[in-house]
Amino acid sequence: MYIISTFEHSNYLELAITSIQMKGIKKESILCVPMDKRGEDKQLFDTLHSSDGLSLLDLPIILATMFCLFGGIYGFLLTWGPILWGLISMVVGFGIGFMIKLIITKKYDNRQKSLKATEVVMIINCDDHQLDMIRDTLWRHNALGVSRLSLEDIVYV
Repeated sequence: MYIISTFEHSNYLELAITSIQMKGIKKESILCVPMDKRGEDKQLFDTLHSSDGLSLLDLPIILATMFCLFGGIYGFLLTWGPILWGLISMVVGFGIGFMIKLIITKKYDNRQKSLKATEVVMIINCDDHQLDMIRDTLWRHNALGVSRLSLEDIVYV
């Protein structure tokens, strides 16, 4: 029987390993594998097949609409007319909004990278009667997830 759990790389992982060893599981029956962090940067623009949930175009379009409206209104007082001033102010509003959104997105992305810790996958080989004791111990030490794997349950096709 195997118990598979995931942890953030922290002191709770070390405490869980020590606690499990004190309950009779040998050191050779515990395997911990740290996962690599994603090294490449996120894409700024979403594609058809992937989206990160952050939109770069919401603020620029809102500001472009507002600037276009005011450019059209005040364009009646200016020499080039409301249509040209509406288009000019729309481009300016879109540019200002896009720059603000880029700065905010970069700051948010850098903050998320520094806060994100690596995860560690722990695999424990144990007997059936030790299953509940180990599962409770892992949950008490802040495991992100716990699952069991029995090789008898696997069906080969």
